[in-house]
Amino acid sequence: MASLYVFENGVQISRMPLASDMVTVGRLKTNAVVLDNPGVSRHHLRIDGDPSGTIFVLEDLQSLNGTFVGGRKVSACVLKNGDEIHLGRHSILFEDS
Repeated sequence: MASLYVFENGVQISRMPLASDMVTVGRLKTNAVVLDNPGVSRHHLRIDGDPSGTIFVLEDLQSLNGTFVGGRKVSACVLKNGDEIHLGRHSILFEDS
């Protein structure tokens, strides 16, 4: 099962298993992953899983500071095992075991 590991300043603060649902990341409490970080938009990014739960697509939601995967700015990409997503002082590791 795929998971997101959330880090703040290099320290893991949470883990979220992923299914085929949509997951949103941002500052607002309505997001599945809430990041208290002024460098993160209210609705920063979304990750959609396909019905089989084997393919996950990240989409930047027109965030002000952008979303970086593997050190490059992306508007959308298919996540691969080990991808690191960077949002200000937060990073999210995508693992698909």
